[in-house]
Amino acid sequence: METSKINTEEILTYIAEQKPAMMQLWEQMARIESPSADVEAVNRLAAHLDTYLNAMGMDTKKIPFDEAGASLVAKTETGSLPAIALMAHMDTVHPVGRFGDNPFRKKGDFIFGPGVYDCKGGIAVAILVIKTLQHLRYDKRQLRLLLSGDEEVAHALSHGEGSRVYDAAFGCAAAFNCESGMLNGDVIYRRKGGAIIKIAVHGVSAHAGREPEKGASAIREAARKILKIEELSNPDQALYNCGIIKGGTTSNAVPDFCEFTVGLRFPTNRDFDNALKALEDICKDNADERVHAEMETKGVFRAMEPVPGTEKLLNLYQDTCEQLGYARPAPVYTGGCSDAAFVTMQGIPVLCGVGVRGSDNHSIKEQAVASSLTEQAAKIVLTILSMEDDF
Repeated sequence: METSKINTEEILTYIAEQKPAMMQLWEQMARIESPSADVEAVNRLAAHLDTYLNAMGMDTKKIPFDEAGASLVAKTETGSLPAIALMAHMDTVHPVGRFGDNPFRKKGDFIFGPGVYDCKGGIAVAILVIKTLQHLRYDKRQLRLLLSGDEEVAHALSHGEGSRVYDAAFGCAAAFNCESGMLNGDVIYRRKGGAIIKIAVHGVSAHAGREPEKGASAIREAARKILKIEELSNPDQALYNCGIIKGGTTSNAVPDFCEFTVGLRFPTNRDFDNALKALEDICKDNADERVHAEMETKGVFRAMEPVPGTEKLLNLYQDTCEQLGYARPAPVYTGGCSDAAFVTMQGIPVLCGVGVRGSDNHSIKEQAVASSLTEQAAKIVLTILSMEDDF
């Protein structure tokens, strides 16, 4: 469809007609509770969506993992121009049953339940975008839907392999991450990265009263390292937070083991590389030669950095919002992490937080604005249709 021939009224009418069916899908997804660590639960949702998307005529592929829920890739037929990626994730935070026997509730224009905001409403937005473009017989660009199964745990359950679902974005002109949207409609164009690093310190055990000199305290060395690590914090480079510590067996024994985790936040991926080097140096620096330490990266969200094309995509989205009668969204730089970074690292511009609007994700009060399902879908559809061929 040529940009000059965009029929906004037709698009909004179709989206409105599809709302009941999409609300039903949204409810079905919420009732298929899918916490990250429950592999069978995530796989049930992946199977449900696989069937749904296949019925839409999309070519689907599930990517299974032994210790994590499957990821899912779905594609329309190939177009003549570089493709568009739509992203979201299927896993949620709370264990099955945490929201009671009726996990999906609607009150006025608000929906409550596990993952209704983060990120099953976003999946519904992405699917509605695809259905609308199919209805318009849009075939310029292939549409690719990329759904992760262990996003909420930074792909730790799949040992980092879960992030490879975003390899399917290769060659795309742009991407829209339908993560939980901001209540005021603003859009995220940049995010800090985050990582969880576990450091294990090994010492020498001894009787703390009779022969303390024969011991080398792992806890003492861990405490020394924690102080050095937290002194590295600089909001312009990286923030370090030692949030969990475990060690020792009894108060009358010199502890031979201690481990602690470091939560990292970093503005750029270069800052992350520098932070890892700094942690490695601290691990090697031990006050007692009988002590040694090792570190392990348990999960990583890379930083979502602007790339060539980010500003152009942002301006196009902002213009579209205004044309639809909404406020021009402000570009937001946030410290929260998302999978959008795995796509920006390929040089592909991404707008993040364009899923349903809501609040209180990761809490028992999680809620989403029901009307934002159609609003957000319309914004994305019209942005895609407004993209010039050379985008």
